[in-house]
Amino acid sequence: MIRKLAFISSLGIILLIAGGCQNKTEPENTQKSAVSTSSEHESVEQGEGAVNSVQDEDIPPQYVDESKYSGDELAIVKLMNARMRYLYEQDEEGYMSLFTAEAPFTGKPGYKIRNIFSMSEITITEQRNIYQATVKVTELRQADEMEYNQMMVFWKKKADGDAAQWKIADID
Repeated sequence: MIRKLAFISSLGIILLIAGGCQNKTEPENTQKSAVSTSSEHESVEQGEGAVNSVQDEDIPPQYVDESKYSGDELAIVKLMNARMRYLYEQDEEGYMSLFTAEAPFTGKPGYKIRNIFSMSEITITEQRNIYQATVKVTELRQADEMEYNQMMVFWKKKADGDAAQWKIADID
């Protein structure tokens, strides 16, 4: 009986020691697990950051295909493409040269256009002193997945005669 009691108490002590050691190592395992989980999050965050930097990266715009247009319509499409190019190149002087003196703009906006993926027919009408063209476009901008619907208005002044050139009068 004493042997049984000694065996049971020895077994109990061994279990206590083993249990104590197990508890002692468990927080370390938990810490290691937390550390590796933290590292995994950092890796994932870095991976996501890499994806974001690709999205934020300057991707050259996809220009409207000029081969489908001629005459005044071609001149207008060239203006639209020049606008995208100047925004991409961050060329404020070039950008502002596309607009009429009466246009309600004082500078280049901070966004860049990725592409114009939808475009209505270009409508040209004759006014008293100008020819006016309008076209509805849907744009995608860099680092943004939203679609922007714009009405672009172009003018060509009659007073300039044969030297008259199309300019952007407004973008709504």
